[in-house]
Amino acid sequence: MRNVILLAFSLVLMSVCAEAQEVSKKNWTLVHERTADWCPFCGTWGWKMKDSIFTRFANDNVIFMAVHHSGGLSNTTTMEFGNNFGGLGQPVFFVDGVDIDVTSGNINQKLDETELEVDFKSTASVLAGVGLDAKMSETQDSMWINAKVEFLSDVTGGDYYFGLYLLEDVTHQQASQPGTPLHKQVLRQSIGPVFGERFHTGALTQGSVFNFSKKIGLLNGKRKDYKLAGIIWTKVNNKYLFFNGNMVAPATPASSGDVANVEPSNLTAYQNEGGQIMVRLNEINPAADYTIMVTDMAGRVVRTRQVSATEANAIISIDGNFEAGIHVVTAVSGSKKHSTRLMVY
Repeated sequence: MRNVILLAFSLVLMSVCAEAQEVSKKNWTLVHERTADWCPFCGTWGWKMKDSIFTRFANDNVIFMAVHHSGGLSNTTTMEFGNNFGGLGQPVFFVDGVDIDVTSGNINQKLDETELEVDFKSTASVLAGVGLDAKMSETQDSMWINAKVEFLSDVTGGDYYFGLYLLEDVTHQQASQPGTPLHKQVLRQSIGPVFGERFHTGALTQGSVFNFSKKIGLLNGKRKDYKLAGIIWTKVNNKYLFFNGNMVAPATPASSGDVANVEPSNLTAYQNEGGQIMVRLNEINPAADYTIMVTDMAGRVVRTRQVSATEANAIISIDGNFEAGIHVVTAVSGSKKHSTRLMVY
């Protein structure tokens, strides 16, 4: 009877996780604005363009980001976006990384052109999709993220990266706007490297799946104000190009037992298409020896691996016939402990 109950619990857990990370089989469009809080035009016709984007594309597969390359809402992630996509002055609006040349006199025209692009992509073949599951702690200061990238068609080759981005509605000053207006979906940070982890180079077959898990802490906003975007990038001639993505609002776990008790960490772990668990250590402390442990939901350590300081700059692979379900990957070096959750398929 106990085994039947455990099996039922496992099936429910796997069903919930699979549903939460259901891969979007739609082409998404990335619209981002190069902006700054001190910019007068960003608070006049730029503000009008931004509000119109939210109104017109509220029910479409559109990821909007307000990317402050300068001023009080800028950060290292937004500055890297600026380096990658370019643009002179502000406001500048990009659709899938291309400057669409918006001015004060052509807003309606550019909205129509963007709508044509969104509509065209809705009927085009989808090469790869993203599934996202984001949950915030009951105290709203931490977020657990599981993501899945699935290739829905064969692709001939390329360098593929996956990035995660925290967006937030922020009340903040803006030149040419009275008081402290609401800035919608401001790019606050990347979760990991700015353009993500490189998860594959070369050709891929239909059905190839890659999984990612992250936790971030020290959040001081409210759950209702956050969005999480997951983006597949391809890198061509040292420039990152939008491939596809997804965006979700974080949920609140039903109870504290819904998430593993792990500390906020920059540790990154994902499962490759061969079933190995891949662990990246160089974001936490590359010059150290580590013990890596993989623990299942029952608290059993199912794999361990010793990693020397000379290996810690590489991506560490852990072989094993892992059971499907949530696992915790922990890296221990002396008194320091870093953990992250991972959904194994």
